[in-house]
Amino acid sequence: MLSTKKLKRRPKHFQNFTGLTVVQFDELLATLEPAYERLERERKLAKERKRSLGAGRKYHSAVSERLLLTLMYYRLYVSQMLLGYLFNLDDSSVSREIQTRMLPALLEVLPVPVQQELLLSDPQEKQRAKRIGSLEELLKKHPEFEDILIDATEQEVRKPKDKLVRKQRYSGKRKKHTLKTQVLVSNRRILHLSKHVPGSVNDLTVLRASGVLKQLPNSPTVRVDRGYEGIDLEHPELAIQKPIRAQRNHPLTSFGKVYNQVMSSLRIEVEHVLAHTQKYRLLADIYRGRIARYDDTFLAIAGLTNFRVANNLSW
Repeated sequence: MLSTKKLKRRPKHFQNFTGLTVVQFDELLATLEPAYERLERERKLAKERKRSLGAGRKYHSAVSERLLLTLMYYRLYVSQMLLGYLFNLDDSSVSREIQTRMLPALLEVLPVPVQQELLLSDPQEKQRAKRIGSLEELLKKHPEFEDILIDATEQEVRKPKDKLVRKQRYSGKRKKHTLKTQVLVSNRRILHLSKHVPGSVNDLTVLRASGVLKQLPNSPTVRVDRGYEGIDLEHPELAIQKPIRAQRNHPLTSFGKVYNQVMSSLRIEVEHVLAHTQKYRLLADIYRGRIARYDDTFLAIAGLTNFRVANNLSW
C-alpha cells in the first residue's frame, strides 16, 4: 500500500508523482486539513442528508493520504482502479474522494484564478463564491500585474455520441473534438479562467463573451495573438498590442517581421504557463471525466500551478 510517509523518503519521486515538493505538500496539507474537515461537517449536516452526524463508515485513511491520491490523479491521470489498488480503496471511494470531498477543499485554499460566467453560459447556473470575486478586485489588490497576456487553450475530449454536440465540439484548428478555455496571465500566474466552451467557438468570441477587457483598468498593457484581430478597435481605451497580419497583396515588411518576433518573445510567458498546467496529465491527455466537473478541475490545477510559481497559498 502506498503512503505519504513512504513516498516522502524519495523526494524526487514525490515531486514527480504530485507536482509539489515535500515542503510545499506539507504547507498545503496544513492549510487544507481544517477546511476539509469543516466542509465535511457541513456536508454531513446538510438537510438532504438522511444519516445523522457520525453515522456511516469511518475513514481509514488520513487527509494526507487522500490529498496524495488526488494530486497523483491530477499529475499522472492514471485510472481510478489503479489508484484504488495503490491506496487500498474501491473505485467508487476514489471517485467520491477526489470529486466530492477533496476538490471543494482545494478550491477554497489554493490561489485559484477568478472565474466568472460567460455571456454564452446558462444564466441559471450558480457561480461558486471565491475569495477574490472579480478580475477588477484582483488587479486592485495586486497593481504589480501590469502586463496582461490573453490566450485560449484547447483540450481534446472523447467523441460525443450526440450529433449536434459532436459538431459543436469539433475544432477546425485542432481537427479534434475539444473544449476551449481562455486564460489571462501576468507575472507567470493565471489571473482569470473562462468557463469552457465547445472547440468550434473562436477565440475572439470567447474574449467578447468573457467581458474581461471591461474589467481592466486603463494602465495595463494587454497582449494578444493574431486570432484577436480588431479587438483593439473595440477597446481604444486599452493599450492592446497584437502582431501585424499580412494581407493579400500586402506582405509583411522587414519592420513587421521584426515587430512580430518581439511580440512573440513578450507573449511566450503565457505559453510557458499553459505548458506548466499541462504537466498535470489530466489537462494534457484526452479528458475522460464528466464535462460538468471540467471547469472546477481546471481551476484546481491552475491554483496548484500558481502555488508552485509564487510558493504562496494566498493571493
